Amino acid sequence: MVELVILALLAVVGLAVFAIVGFVFFLLKIVFWVVFLPIRLLLKLLWLPLGLAFGAVGMTVGLAALPILFVIGCAFVVFALLATLVGLIIPAIPFVLLGLLIWALVRKTPVAVT
Repeated sequence: MVELVILALLAVVGLAVFAIVGFVFFLLKIVFWVVFLPIRLLLKLLWLPLGLAFGAVGMTVGLAALPILFVIGCAFVVFALLATLVGLIIPAIPFVLLGLLIWALVRKTPVAVT
């Protein structure tokens, strides 16, 4: 029984040590965040014109590529529809041939007009 109490005490001491170490790292993180905040703000302010320029260039290239992508997409849709149609017709070929055979056997031959 004493061993379990000692084990529980070691677990509590371990958790307390981890809590203290975690709090120290949290304080270091806050200090670094506060110290580097003006530098981060300055870099974001300097990146603003570059980001707007890159965004405008990307939008222009995208606008120029949009008709080409539209034509490629339409061609893909047409190809997919043709493939679907062929995929549905191919299994029906034996039945169509059977129907043509039955039609050829039972049709009436035209009478020659004299």
